[in-house]
Amino acid sequence: MKARPGVPLAFNMSYLPAVDFPLDVYYLMDISFTMKTKVKDLKDQAKKLHEYLSNYTNNVRIGVGSFIEKAAFPFVDLNRNASSHAFQNLVSLTNNTQLFEKQVDGVTFGSNYDDPEAGLDALMQAMTCDKEIGWRPDARKIIVLCTDSTYHSAGDGKMVGALKPNDMQCHLKNNTYTMELELDYPSVSQINKVAKDRNFRIIFVATSNVAKEYTALSEQILGSSYAPLKEKFHVISIIKKAYDEATTTVQLDYNLPSFIQLNVDQDCKSIPIRNCGSSKSVPQVTIPATLTVKSCPPNNVYKHIVNVTTVGLGERVTIELDIDCECDCEKASPGLSPKCNNAGEHLCGICKCKPGSYGANCQCTGSSTDQKDLNKCKLNEDDSRLCSGRGACRCGKCEDCQTGFSGEFCQYDDNACPKPNKRLCFGKGVCRNAQCVCDAGWSGQDCSCPLRHDDCIAPYSKEICSGNGVCTCGKCTCSKMSDKNETYSGVFCDLCEDCAEKRCGQLEDYAACNYEHMNNKTFCDQDNNVTTSNIVVFFANKTEINKPQWHMAKWCKKELANGTYIVFKYQYADHNLNLVIQTEPELPPVANVWIAAGSAIGIVLLIGILTVIIWKILADLHDKREYEKFRASAEADGFDVSQNILYIEPTANFHNPTFDSGNH
Repeated sequence: MKARPGVPLAFNMSYLPAVDFPLDVYYLMDISFTMKTKVKDLKDQAKKLHEYLSNYTNNVRIGVGSFIEKAAFPFVDLNRNASSHAFQNLVSLTNNTQLFEKQVDGVTFGSNYDDPEAGLDALMQAMTCDKEIGWRPDARKIIVLCTDSTYHSAGDGKMVGALKPNDMQCHLKNNTYTMELELDYPSVSQINKVAKDRNFRIIFVATSNVAKEYTALSEQILGSSYAPLKEKFHVISIIKKAYDEATTTVQLDYNLPSFIQLNVDQDCKSIPIRNCGSSKSVPQVTIPATLTVKSCPPNNVYKHIVNVTTVGLGERVTIELDIDCECDCEKASPGLSPKCNNAGEHLCGICKCKPGSYGANCQCTGSSTDQKDLNKCKLNEDDSRLCSGRGACRCGKCEDCQTGFSGEFCQYDDNACPKPNKRLCFGKGVCRNAQCVCDAGWSGQDCSCPLRHDDCIAPYSKEICSGNGVCTCGKCTCSKMSDKNETYSGVFCDLCEDCAEKRCGQLEDYAACNYEHMNNKTFCDQDNNVTTSNIVVFFANKTEINKPQWHMAKWCKKELANGTYIVFKYQYADHNLNLVIQTEPELPPVANVWIAAGSAIGIVLLIGILTVIIWKILADLHDKREYEKFRASAEADGFDVSQNILYIEPTANFHNPTFDSGNH
């Protein structure tokens, strides 16, 4: 199948049970004294078991093995129980039921001190000793482990000196496990691996006191199950159930790399929900599946084999997958290139180095860097760490710095940049080498400074900062007025004594449009090429427009074609423009005749009064000049001008000489 990443491929798988499929059943028996009656039941039912299974397939064989415990203290006292063993193959797989009964009848029972037993040891040997047990590669293989005690697992063997980990190999000699005191017990994962790789179905038949342990164990081993061990042991019913399940249901298993996903429409993998089952009426089961390659393989290997196997059977579906991830330039090998120092191929602009060379341009030789190159990867000469302990030194350069670190020596913490508003680099850049590298359209040490001037342009305007300032980091810095010792103010530098008149002129057409098309702001936005959404239009009557909420708004008016005026106000709320329009028009002013007449009379009177005053001033000036001229002439002729010679006193005194004042 040829697949491209992200494109699902649908296909069907079919399962049809085979007729007379070979069947091998191996019975693994705990032969401690407490299991004596159960072994007798197995012997009594051996012939019936073979006859029963022969009804389903004419190619069936049975065998039996036994286990107690590793023969060493403190698990077993050999002086009292010399027959103790971890595993012994009593009867290899055979169709001779008489031999089976004879060997089971001669079993010697034993005991151990602790409760757990060597069931996993015996299970590992029973699965790995193909030749000794007689497993056929093309047969269904079933192991029935019967016990009334728990089990030892990896690590417990150290108690008896078995220090080596279990090697998952066969160690039978004369049908007896010979490495039981050298190899540790196998782990559950090791049992699961062998059972999965060799297609075994395992049935744990245990008493109720250990049902919890073996139920949990069966959930960890693929293809295994638990069955209760009752007083009267009916081995036929247990094997029958296992065989029926093995022949009528199929459980799928597949291990896929992380970049490949397989979805099976039916639940053929989980236990016990498996519903990929056949029946007499519908013997063949069709299983729809979908395979998806999620991404290209990381190792550039584009051909993969996907195996979908059946648990407990040797059957499988093999999918040869050809993943289409290569570019055309990668499919042809141009040979060694000078661009790669003749030490590699130049494919799609990248050097693919031959063995013994590495580096971006294959400039480094060897499989690792020399000591002199290692020194180049140290921040300081006395530094014992390469690349600050956060990267790989390749060809004298630090590469592959840990996530969150950068720099020539991986010395910078990429989380140490400024965090305005608790966002690294304002959320508008990335931290590299302890400095913010801003996204397009942003600048500043913390990337909080926008390069665009949108926030500096008032709504319904095209001038940056109203032409009265400069835009810095999205905010207006207002300049001084050229003819006054004052500075423009406001968010958009449009506040001054004479600024309102200019702004009113810019807004009057837009205000008039909204006045004429009330409640249809969209039309006016389109008609006036308004592309912003930060203009809010309000309508108010004469009383409402003078309310305190609009006291700070600037007052404007515009004359309409009919001679009336519309009144509107504007003010800014942050970067939004609030435009409030008076719903009633203002009438033009009417001329007052009495004012005109009174004004004319007043002007005439004013002119008369001014004329008299001016005449009086001019007359006084003329008299003054004439007096000065007279005085100068008199002084020149020797006259005293302090008194007018023509002036006659209004009174005169005469003295009577005959009057004698002393007689009175």
